[in-house]
Amino acid sequence: MSVFQGAAGLSRRGFLVGAGGVAAAMALAACGTGDKSTTAASSGPWTFTDDRGQKVSRDQRPTRVVAYASSAAALWDYGVHPVGVFGPQKTADGKKEVQVGNVDLNAETSIGNAWDDFSMEKFAALKADLVVTGLTGAKPTDLWVLKDDLGAKVQAIAPIVALSEYKVTWPKVMQRYEDLAVALGGDANSAAITKAKADFQQASDDLKAAIKAKPGLKVLVVSSDKDNLYVCKPEFFADLSYYRDLGMDLVNGGGSDDYFETLSWEQAGKYPADLILTDSRTFALSRQQLAAIPTWAQLPAVKANQLADWSTEPRFNPVLAAPVIQKMVEVVKNARTDIVA
Repeated sequence: MSVFQGAAGLSRRGFLVGAGGVAAAMALAACGTGDKSTTAASSGPWTFTDDRGQKVSRDQRPTRVVAYASSAAALWDYGVHPVGVFGPQKTADGKKEVQVGNVDLNAETSIGNAWDDFSMEKFAALKADLVVTGLTGAKPTDLWVLKDDLGAKVQAIAPIVALSEYKVTWPKVMQRYEDLAVALGGDANSAAITKAKADFQQASDDLKAAIKAKPGLKVLVVSSDKDNLYVCKPEFFADLSYYRDLGMDLVNGGGSDDYFETLSWEQAGKYPADLILTDSRTFALSRQQLAAIPTWAQLPAVKANQLADWSTEPRFNPVLAAPVIQKMVEVVKNARTDIVA
C-alpha cells in the first residue's frame, strides 16, 4: 500500500494526501463567517455556509453528526460529539490513530476505518442529520473520502458540510471548525478551549523566537512508503504554511504534482537539510523501517539524529494543536544548524 492509498487518504486517482502569536490570536478570534453567532439556537431553523460556499439548512440544529476522523476530533473538544466517524480511527493493534484526537471510540459508531472504507449500511442506520468532512485542496469541491458517487449517495441521506484544510493556514482552519462547533451547540468559551488558545498563541510566539535564534536551519518534511520518498510542498499543508509564516526555512518539493514531490529512494539526498520531519502516521514507514534503507541512513540529518515527527493531517482545534507547536519549539531549540555544509 502506497502513501497515497493508505496515508489517511491520498489516492493516485485524486490527490495526495500560513504569522506570529498576535496574528494567530487574531485569526482564531476573527476568521469566522458570522454563522456561529446566528445559528447556535437549539430550536428553530439552522443554517451553516461551508467553505464551498454551499449553505446547509435544517429545520432545527443537527444532533446526529457523522464526521471524518480529523473533523470529529476538531469538534470533540468543543463538546460536539459525532455519533459516527469514518476514516482512520484505530491501528492494526487497536490503538487510536493520531487523526482521531480525543474522540471516545467507544461512544461512536465506526463507519469505516480507512480513507476508502465507508459503509453506507452503517451510515444509513445512524440516521444522521449532518455529515462533516474536509476539502482536499486539490479542487474546490473535492471532499475527504466522500468522492464521486459516494458523495451523492451520502448527500441523499444527510447534507454535507465541508471545510477547507489545505492551502489554508492553520489558525484559519481551526477558526472555521470553531464556527461549526458553536453552530452545533459547542462551547468556545470553556476553560479548556480558552486555555488552549492562550497556549497556542504562546507556543507560536515561542516557535517564532526559536526559529529566529537558529538562522540557517533548513527543514525537510517527508512522508514515505517502501517504494518512494515524498517531499512535502508546504503551501498545501495548514501547519507547514503556518510554520513558514513564523519564519521556518522549509524545503519546497518540486514537480507538477500537488502536495508532494515523489522521489525514488535513490534520490533521497536530493534536498540537503539540517532537520527532517517524518510522517508519524501508521501508514508511513516507521523510523526503524526507514533506517533499513541505505540511502536514507546516509543522509546527514539522519546520521546526526536530527529527526522529528510530523503528521500530514494537522490537529484542527487549539486543544490538539497547542501541544504540537510546543513540541516543535523544543525540536527547533535542540536542532543543530551545521548539518548541511
